[in-house]
Amino acid sequence: MPALALTDDDVSVDYRDGTYIGSLSARTPAPMPLVMAVLTDFNRMTDFMPGLTSSRIIVHSGNQYQIEQKGKISFGPFSIPFESLRQIEIIDGKRIISKSLAGSARRMQSVMQVQALESGSQIDYRIEIEPASWIPSSLGINFLQHELAEQFNALGKEMLRPK
Repeated sequence: MPALALTDDDVSVDYRDGTYIGSLSARTPAPMPLVMAVLTDFNRMTDFMPGLTSSRIIVHSGNQYQIEQKGKISFGPFSIPFESLRQIEIIDGKRIISKSLAGSARRMQSVMQVQALESGSQIDYRIEIEPASWIPSSLGINFLQHELAEQFNALGKEMLRPK
């Protein structure tokens, strides 16, 4: 299995009542412990995530984190700066639940499930975002599809980078 090579079409996005709902599934040859290590490497994420200019752990207690991130997402000629403060909980070493506490989105929550396979790992992701400012739904759908594909491809490359 090669590194993740998601296209925008591999990401499903719907728009309902002001909320964008995105989901994707991907497989990587990386073993589950390495996948989880990359997904939770919050202090190093600026090294491998496109558009992320700042990422730091504010609070860490057990399996719970508060993470502050800043950056800019781009799609074609459009770019949107963002910042977020999120509460993240890791459940059973294979599920990551994230909820926005403050930032550019009015509301954001996501769930990521990682499953060990015989030859790698399966990642299933779902996110709901209610932007703080209005974005035409057709543009928002394309924007989110592109951004999620780009982010997960970057994560996939980091999972397979020689250590």
